[in-house]
Amino acid sequence: MPSVYVAMSEAMQEWGSDAGISKHLYKIAVTEESPEDAVKALNADGYAGQQDWTFLDAREAPAVDPAAMMKRVGERLKVIDPLYYPKIKGAKDIVRLDQRKVEANIVIKLTMEGRASKVPKLKPKDMAGYILDAALGDSSMGL
Repeated sequence: MPSVYVAMSEAMQEWGSDAGISKHLYKIAVTEESPEDAVKALNADGYAGQQDWTFLDAREAPAVDPAAMMKRVGERLKVIDPLYYPKIKGAKDIVRLDQRKVEANIVIKLTMEGRASKVPKLKPKDMAGYILDAALGDSSMGL
């Protein structure tokens, strides 16, 4: 069964911060193999010029169309244009997140669940969950 996964690269995030894009850059993709193996392949290939990709999170997605998924992601999140940033070497599935939107989304979810709505300290797994919600069409996203 296909899976949608999110990976991050510390070097990519450092470059994004230095370039003024954002330090919150993540890769999203669909794979038929295990997501961990797909991330190992990213490192072996030097995807987007980086070899330090780490797996963050994945969700099974039966009958997911990668093109439709990326269109949905592009409507909700900022996808980095590889033509504008040649450093990422043609990678078309790197997304940039706005930390405030992710925090707001988590606070809204906590409030709706009736739990304390304190702004959490975000972890990469929280960011990955937000991206996966956007990719798979989770209607509870606060966008």
